[in-house]
Amino acid sequence: MRHRVRAAALIVENDSILLVQHVHPETGDVWWVPPGGGVEAVDGDIFDTVQRETFEETGLAVELGRVVYIREYFEAETDTLHFELFLSSSGHSGRLTIRNVQGSGPDEHFIKDARWFHRKDLQDTVVYPEILKDSFWDDLAADYPQTRYLGRSDD
Repeated sequence: MRHRVRAAALIVENDSILLVQHVHPETGDVWWVPPGGGVEAVDGDIFDTVQRETFEETGLAVELGRVVYIREYFEAETDTLHFELFLSSSGHSGRLTIRNVQGSGPDEHFIKDARWFHRKDLQDTVVYPEILKDSFWDDLAADYPQTRYLGRSDD
């Protein structure tokens, strides 16, 4: 089994959250996730990872807070256990675009869109972590009172 650490930003504006669309190039499966990605050797820490990946996937520079969610999931297709950290954000700047994904390797085959989702529009969307559809909004309103472990899922 392989292991991968992924870190992502929870960027919210006007009751909407920024999500990145992934489309599996072979199966056509579609899902949305907060911008982020795997920790790489160039990253000094997970904050660097989130800033780099958010810019690559959305064109936005992000100001980060702290880790608010931790999630694990096992991806059978690649025999990989993913350990995910989701960080709060306190602001962002730039213009939303996925142009930076072009020429970036495997991501360019998966990432097809980035956009803001109003909280009510998430109910009919495949989104990970699924907490974004419900209690995330209460956590956000309470300024994330504690770091929460979201459990492990297997596909």
